[in-house]
Amino acid sequence: CLCLCPVLAAHRAGTRRRYHDDGISDEEIDGRRMFDLEEKVSSQRFSSDRVIRMEGKDLTYEYVQRGGLRDPIILEKPDGLGLKMPDPDFSVNDVKMFVGSRRMIDVMDVSTQKGTEMSMAQWTRYYETPPSQREKLYNVISLEFSHTKLENLVKRPTTVDLIDWVDNMWPRHLKERQRDSTNSINDMQYPKVQKYCLMSVEGCYTDFHIDFGGTSVWYHILRGSKVFWLIPPTPQNLELYENWVLSGKQGDVFLGDRASECQRIELKQGCTFIIPSGWIHAVYTPVDSMVFGGNFLHSFNIPMQLNICNIEDRTRVPVKFRYPFYYEMCWYVLERYVFSLTKTSYLTPEFQKHSLGIASEQVKEEEESHGSDEEASEQQSQKPAVKVHLTPLEVEGMWNLLGKLEALPSNKKCVPAGIHNAPALITHIKALLKEHTSDNPKLSYTGKPIVRWPKRVSIFTLRHAKPASSMSVLRRRRVRCKRCEACMRPECGDCNFCRDMKKFGGPGKLKQTCVLRQCLSPGLPLSAVCEVCKEPNQEESGDSSLTLMECSNCAQIVHPACLTQQPASSWLLLVSRKVVSQMSCVA
Repeated sequence: CLCLCPVLAAHRAGTRRRYHDDGISDEEIDGRRMFDLEEKVSSQRFSSDRVIRMEGKDLTYEYVQRGGLRDPIILEKPDGLGLKMPDPDFSVNDVKMFVGSRRMIDVMDVSTQKGTEMSMAQWTRYYETPPSQREKLYNVISLEFSHTKLENLVKRPTTVDLIDWVDNMWPRHLKERQRDSTNSINDMQYPKVQKYCLMSVEGCYTDFHIDFGGTSVWYHILRGSKVFWLIPPTPQNLELYENWVLSGKQGDVFLGDRASECQRIELKQGCTFIIPSGWIHAVYTPVDSMVFGGNFLHSFNIPMQLNICNIEDRTRVPVKFRYPFYYEMCWYVLERYVFSLTKTSYLTPEFQKHSLGIASEQVKEEEESHGSDEEASEQQSQKPAVKVHLTPLEVEGMWNLLGKLEALPSNKKCVPAGIHNAPALITHIKALLKEHTSDNPKLSYTGKPIVRWPKRVSIFTLRHAKPASSMSVLRRRRVRCKRCEACMRPECGDCNFCRDMKKFGGPGKLKQTCVLRQCLSPGLPLSAVCEVCKEPNQEESGDSSLTLMECSNCAQIVHPACLTQQPASSWLLLVSRKVVSQMSCVA
């Protein structure tokens, strides 16, 4: 429900028609629902009972090993999940502040189920418009915010981190190289689908769909509520869904009426929801809502993931709406299993150096000699001499994955640049799977991942930013210094921003200063206060440690002197020489 929905619009085109009513577009007529949505919300027919309710502490890695994450899960409280979320009063305007007002986002027109684009500034103005004044219903369901300041405020369930292929299979140094915060495929270093912000106004409806690539979904209601209709991915239901999509007449039929075992549920504020691979679902928004969620592939339901990928092929889903680097990811999955089971790597030397740290053996040996007993024990457990048992779900899935890659035409195998000698990798994984066909299932349910990245030596270790603890200090916008050369200049009258200004005859939409008057040293506003002591800037005291600083990682505003007084306080402050009153806090 995060990204695939606009795809359905491609099958809604139908035959173009003319209408006398100029107030209604062809798209609106084509996308108009022929069923009563309010009746579907209140109907007693959707009473199947497939959804599991559990506590956060029970959603463990072993639970996924045993069951494969086959049924939807509702967790009414976040306790034990490892979730981290902003305060419930976190607003759409706050999202704009964290991802940038110029960030272009995909917006779905609910009446046509088709996509358009808005800037975050435009979307914020729309969302804050009173419901009675909204001419159309728009829905944001695909704002991926990794590598923005918002990323530090959201942490997904711990078990999802342990099973997600992006974190455990994709070469980690590629993800670390990602700089672009948008989802431009040209600038994407890894499948950037892990963290989404969904913002929906009252009355929004997203028609039945399956999330791209057969991904599973984690979904947390920060504010508001959602109504879901869920259809299990049985062969009959998947065939029904495929024919429904290809018909191009989704607005004529509510799929839940035709499918078997459709269940309706309502998720309240604070609920966390897990949607397994392949589940067909539709979503209705009763009140203005904000949701954080994300998509992930994993090793315990690979056949279903590949099945959905095949359906996307047959329904000709555009590349834009599919899981990025899908087959490249499959190759890396095979390589990671081979390495984890045999310590033989099929990564290129460069990839081995940056993701495995193999190029720095001497430093690694020195660190191991000074490591703790616990680390030594963990390293000992990773040695290939110890018999490792694969779960039946992993063995079955890997055979399916292998078969899929072998069946692809040579021009569509998509062997990634980081894989060396793909034919040898295929031969090796075949031999391994034959060895593990008779593994003991009871010994395979360990609750610990088989595939893990080795511990890095210190030169590769990433430093994590100190998390922000309050929203109030983050809502700060820098102001002009009024002293630099740029601030003292008049407008040029010729640049794009000047020509847009009303005083120069423009429409006044960009609302940006002249390019010659962009302040060279923008400072914090007078209203900014320290998060720790709640005192304002004390720059006049002459003590640099009492000058307010804004962290470029977590956006927290503090006096450097106040940070050193905190209990968990071994923070290294890196003061920027380029931006006034800016630092980086590094644990």
